This record gives sequence, C-alpha cells and structure tokens, in this order.
Amino acid sequence: MIAGQQQLSRHDIGFEFMLNSSRLIDGFDSQLFFAHTGLPILQIEKGLKKAVTLGLIEWHRDHIKPTERGLQYLNELQELFL
Repeated sequence: MIAGQQQLSRHDIGFEFMLNSSRLIDGFDSQLFFAHTGLPILQIEKGLKKAVTLGLIEWHRDHIKPTERGLQYLNELQELFL
C-alpha cells in the first residue's frame, strides 16, 4: 500500500542521488548523475567544488569519489548538496 506520492524538485533529485552515491567507497561515474536524474552534473557543481576544496571528494573528469575524510565526515559531505 502506498501512503502517498510526492513529486521531487530538480534540487531534491540531485540531493537524493548524492545522498546515496556519496556513500560508495569506489565512487561513481559522473555520467550516472545524468542517467539517474536527467540533470546535468552542472546542477551540483557548486557542491562538488566545495567538497573538493574541503578534501571530501576527488573529482576527476568522469569520476567522483569520496576521500577517506569524506567518508569520515559523510554528513558534512552530503549537507553540501542539500
């Protein structure tokens, strides 16, 4: 039984993706962001750049991966995309 449904905003879709993906030790291919959300990676670029600056992720051209620090401070990492 489904209690209710809610349409997610573009922002919420990006956050939900990062909420789950940032937990992946091996990271993810940046193309997956578009494949799963229908949004360009530019939608979360501000958060990605801040996470790199804080040492929470490694962002190489086609791959995004949490650093050891990012995994330790997962809540702070995920908050950047909220």
